[in-house]
Amino acid sequence: MDFKVNCSLFINAMSDINKVISSRNVIPILAGIKIEANKNGLTLTGSNSDVVIERTIPSFINEEKVVEISEFGSVVVLSKYLNELIKKLPDDIHMKADFNGSVTIKSGTIETRLNGFDSNEYPKLPEMDRENNVKVPFGKLTEAIKQTVFAVAKSESRPVLTGVKMEFEQNKLICTATDSHRLARREVHIQSDIQESFIVPSTSLSELMHLKESESSTLDIYYTNSFIVFKTANSSLYSRLIEGSFPNVQALVPSESKSTVTINTKALMEGIDRACVFSTEWKNNNVNLEIVNDARIKIASNATEVGMIEEYQKIIEMDGQDDIQMTFDGRFMLDALKGIQEENVTISFGGMMKPIVIKPQHSGACLHLISPLRTY
Repeated sequence: MDFKVNCSLFINAMSDINKVISSRNVIPILAGIKIEANKNGLTLTGSNSDVVIERTIPSFINEEKVVEISEFGSVVVLSKYLNELIKKLPDDIHMKADFNGSVTIKSGTIETRLNGFDSNEYPKLPEMDRENNVKVPFGKLTEAIKQTVFAVAKSESRPVLTGVKMEFEQNKLICTATDSHRLARREVHIQSDIQESFIVPSTSLSELMHLKESESSTLDIYYTNSFIVFKTANSSLYSRLIEGSFPNVQALVPSESKSTVTINTKALMEGIDRACVFSTEWKNNNVNLEIVNDARIKIASNATEVGMIEEYQKIIEMDGQDDIQMTFDGRFMLDALKGIQEENVTISFGGMMKPIVIKPQHSGACLHLISPLRTY
């Protein structure tokens, strides 16, 4: 293998891949990054056995030659050392691997040698049926993930709750996450005629959001019974799927409410954030919401040894009774509100110890469900 490559492009590709590589991998070769010079340019691959990221640097970008290949081939190099080295090189990189696995790296007057591994020992990527394919705008998908992935369970006691359920229906994608105390759901309209659902690990989706891709780029999704692949023009992310049955969360959403209020999103978020300063004494960041009358809602929190805070905010619109007072985890509410981009939100109260529903005022595509806390 023998090639020259633009230094900044190589660094960018490495940074995407290096995040999934761990030096503590059970399979030693997975501590390395696979570099392949082929007819398409350079292909870099990194994995931790659950997630695989593949990044291609094409030979030409905007008609400018950025990769010059003298000899096709591949090698695996320890990512830790290669990543640290290339960030300190001043010029374009010339890399050459011999048949003994020794890798020579030159940049300007600098020459370095690293020990490589046989690329044939690197695990093969799972084969995908190209017929099982869905196209989704990258920006739409990552937005839906951001508005749901925070609600996954942090505990591994119920593995299915550590992932986001992705349901594909006729011209629709629905992302759902829950930790049994809260639920986040987001619908996205896409061009699709398949009926499938998967549970994708939240760690894989977090890596997907970090890929350096244009929001307008098209993402191809391929899948098997155990793997899913998210592919753009120059990047691919392979992820194992979580086995098991996701709970029927639709049955958890209340069909009616005792009271619904509309309030300014930014003002509410700032009020909850202030209240959380005094809620740290409690295990669940207790913040109290009380509908005072049809014009005002009170946000309050109290820490016995520190102090208390309360404020009143204007209700834009109200429907139902005004004697509602409940306590919630303030951080859960902030997570939900941060993903809502509309100016106003509606909060529906179902009654004592029943979950509230938070939605944008003019859209049902985004929904958050938060269970109240017992204060006794």
